[in-house]
Amino acid sequence: MRGISAADITALQNGTYEGVQLLGYYEKGDTPAPIIYYLAPTSPNPGADNGGSVIALSGINLIHEFCDRVDVSYFGAIGGVADCLERINRAIVYAESSNLKIVEVSQNVLLSLPVSYDAFGLIMKSHVYLELNATIAIRANDYQRYAIILFSNVTDSGVFGRGRIVGDIETHTGTSGEWGNGISISDGCKDISVQDITIEQCWGDGIWIGGLHTLSNVSSNISVNHIIVDKNGRQGITITKGSNISISKSTISNTGTIKGKLPMDGIDIEPNENNRVSNVNIYDNTFLNNVGHDFEANCMQANTEIKNVNFYNNTIQLTKEKASTVSALIKVNAERLKEDMVTKNITIKNNYLSFETEGTHKITTFIYCYGSAKGIDISGNTFATSLDITSIKLDTVFDVIIASNFSWRSFHFVLCQTEVQGLTVQANTVDTLMHAMVSAGNSSRIKVYSNTINQQIGTSVMAYNYSNCSDLFIYNNSSSNLSMGFFSNSGMLSNCIVKGNVINNFNTSSRANGPCIYVTGVAASTNIVIEDNTILQSQNALSVGIRASLSLSETYIKNNILIGQFAQRISNETGAPVKVLDQNITLEANNSEIGLVKRSVGVAGSASPLPGTVADSVANTLPEVVANLNTLIDKYNDLRNLTSEIRGSLNAKLVADRASGQQA
Repeated sequence: MRGISAADITALQNGTYEGVQLLGYYEKGDTPAPIIYYLAPTSPNPGADNGGSVIALSGINLIHEFCDRVDVSYFGAIGGVADCLERINRAIVYAESSNLKIVEVSQNVLLSLPVSYDAFGLIMKSHVYLELNATIAIRANDYQRYAIILFSNVTDSGVFGRGRIVGDIETHTGTSGEWGNGISISDGCKDISVQDITIEQCWGDGIWIGGLHTLSNVSSNISVNHIIVDKNGRQGITITKGSNISISKSTISNTGTIKGKLPMDGIDIEPNENNRVSNVNIYDNTFLNNVGHDFEANCMQANTEIKNVNFYNNTIQLTKEKASTVSALIKVNAERLKEDMVTKNITIKNNYLSFETEGTHKITTFIYCYGSAKGIDISGNTFATSLDITSIKLDTVFDVIIASNFSWRSFHFVLCQTEVQGLTVQANTVDTLMHAMVSAGNSSRIKVYSNTINQQIGTSVMAYNYSNCSDLFIYNNSSSNLSMGFFSNSGMLSNCIVKGNVINNFNTSSRANGPCIYVTGVAASTNIVIEDNTILQSQNALSVGIRASLSLSETYIKNNILIGQFAQRISNETGAPVKVLDQNITLEANNSEIGLVKRSVGVAGSASPLPGTVADSVANTLPEVVANLNTLIDKYNDLRNLTSEIRGSLNAKLVADRASGQQA
């Protein structure tokens, strides 16, 4: 069209021709359809030649007004063109100025990013959406950072379609930096959406949501939905600053598998200095074989905060080894005991987490929360593995709820390494447990109740206190096929209640002297109650039912039921002042003999082993008690009858005496 003759221009000017029909930009058929350009009036000025809507020819301007949308091929952005960057940006600027909603990329295009510090590619504008139905790729470069598509101070905009954004990770010529992003959403953005596209092989992140290291100009209302983020170098998706962000129905996979840069997470919330991230919903996504954590919320910079994050209904599948620095699929943390680095109100709910590998692995836990994070809810998740890894590991965290989860197999279900304060473990089910349902050290305010263990192997327990703990409540739990024990402590324990638990088929390993419930007075444990528990011992097992030892104080064992054969039902090994009350009941394996375990008369307050096995034991069988009671009742009735007879005789004598005048 730029080769139009002078005669044709004259014909346009005098009205001979109505307009000029464009059959293609470079050649016929390389645009979606023919369009007509018209002679522009001299006033108002139609604007400068932009290579698409305005074409300047020999002193005249031809214009075409696009309606609703514009395809970038009408601006010359067509496959085979060496660099389409400027052409697409002109189409975006035109759409903004003309109130067009959609700029479409329908052909594969190649971009040469500018040589600059930020190397911004396509720069989006407010109220303009990029419909991507082809591939946008970039030429190889050595830049430390780039953004193939940039949103900055933009409102009501986004990218959608069936197309792809492809970075240069396989051909990248530099080695420094890690910030080459597919899409960057920077400061001051609002109502931005990214939907249905694929973002892959970027030097840095597939998507980065952030901004300057300030508290102001925070982007909000960001939606990422139904996209694929694959084989990016540093992260799948990063959030360093923003609020009201949702990431849903997407697949984040293979992060870090090509020229990876740490941390190589699927999704990472990692605020920079003076940044805040809040109100994030991540749901219905699939995470597959990311080299780093699949999800991480990491608050480690000065004056930062992460709050109100919900990670739910996601699937994490791992069949390959992760980086040597990664020990968990999900990590939630803040800098330990730093008041200006806050991670709080995190929900991890209804997710399916799967890890299987045939080789050696460095993964030790599915979920790891540490470093003063607080207000964490881990509920309704499924942990699927045949490997001996811990389901949930906690370290220096506060106010955690772990409820209604199911684990195929756990080494520990919950491991509290140190300083966990305020933990509730409720209504969880572990099919096969290697060691402890809850293992805690240097922790307090822990409630473990209504949990179920189907089978334990190894030296496993429902709860284990390996270092100083206080305010520990273990009640209404159920366990079957225990291999070793239900509860034990090897560290100082204070204010502990073990109550209402049902332990079925205890000690399937038939090991000698393995106590089902074991409390010890290491470092002067105190205020312990073992009450209302039912222990069923497997046949011919040799273990102790309830054992107390060392310097315990204010410790009570009462109302427990022990069924089966025990080496000792209730044992006090070293004469601790344990108050074993009369209400404990033991039954032999055939349930034909019922015994009441009473205090030993030899050691004040200590418990007796099996009735009749030691000289100072005082115990009676229930039939004897009943017989004695019946005898006592008979004697009472005899005494009452005798009393009535004597009273009758006395009354008769009194009447006779009155009649004879001997009694006035």
